[in-house]
Amino acid sequence: RGTTTLRESLGEEKRSIEMTAVKKGLTEERGEAGAAAPIDELPPEVLYHIMSFLPRSAGTANALVGVCKGWREAILTDDAYLGSLNFSLVASQPFKGMETVRGAVAHRRTWAYADRHARAIDGAASTTTTTGGFEPGGGGATVPALLRRAADVGSNATALETLAALFEARGDVAGAYRSWRKAASLGSCLAQFKLGEIFYRGLGNQGVDGEEALFWLSKAMKSSTLAPECRATAAGIMGFLHLDGEGTAACNPTAIKWFKVAAENGCAEALKTLGWLYSTGQY
Repeated sequence: RGTTTLRESLGEEKRSIEMTAVKKGLTEERGEAGAAAPIDELPPEVLYHIMSFLPRSAGTANALVGVCKGWREAILTDDAYLGSLNFSLVASQPFKGMETVRGAVAHRRTWAYADRHARAIDGAASTTTTTGGFEPGGGGATVPALLRRAADVGSNATALETLAALFEARGDVAGAYRSWRKAASLGSCLAQFKLGEIFYRGLGNQGVDGEEALFWLSKAMKSSTLAPECRATAAGIMGFLHLDGEGTAACNPTAIKWFKVAAENGCAEALKTLGWLYSTGQY
């Protein structure tokens, strides 16, 4: 414990010394100039150094993007910093340009999806980066420039997840698919679940593909961080795939196993299906 405390103290002391050096450098520069230097005239290396002390929050970064051209260029051109930012959606705050996009319930492939999608739109999901740094997006919600740049870096799964969710909200399934695919390749269990759902329901132009759906849903279900609602839907879909022999050999016992997992996570459709299977002796 003593060693840990000593290390923490040394780390804090080092950061304090570094920040003191930065302040000293700024003071000397201002002294030479004869007046306080405006923030947009700070040397790029000073801005980069300060960035290393900032929290990896998209909200903080987006606020700085709107401060001045110097901060905007420093942040939007630093791939390492952009790749480390954490993005999320806040359902309690409105997001500019969000429009209601509802899907028609045609057959059982739409169960859980239509209601969940409508709730997401009605909740007016928002990014935590709603101040400054915006650029126009076609046909719906605008997307922050910071979010687009972080997604373009290709290593920020939360940025790709957030961008995909915004594409979904404005009805751009093809754009959402591209972002979900990239995030899934980075190990995002949410993106893997979304891809499985896309292939099972045949959303966008992907078409129905049971084998591909089973592949991605199986990967998503291995993660302990997958949200209960997503876990319930994923397990329910896997139950139907095994029940119908779609993308795999038909197997009622395996289907029942997945329906039970779905029911345990709150899936009403799985409970009804289990009741039907037991009442008809298909177990």
